[in-house]
Amino acid sequence: MKRLMFLALFLFSPLIWAENVQVTIDVKGMTCPLCVSSVNQALRKTDGVIKAKASLKTQQAEVIVPEGFNTDELLKSVDKTGYKGSINKVVKQS
Repeated sequence: MKRLMFLALFLFSPLIWAENVQVTIDVKGMTCPLCVSSVNQALRKTDGVIKAKASLKTQQAEVIVPEGFNTDELLKSVDKTGYKGSINKVVKQS
């Protein structure tokens, strides 16, 4: 019986999981690795953020959050670092 329950949970649990989305944020004003580190740290400390990675080269941050996440929270986190963020795009993860 336990094996059957485990098998059912294993097979159907992906259908229950919420989708994640990748949010691309344009971050203006980053000029050095310390800037990137500050933005990364602020985003990663934001409740609900699964993964965050800012790039000096692209002047963007890629953030993975659960579907339905309020992206204004990400912008507030970036603003707290002294940089200005704007949502570039939001894409569902598959």
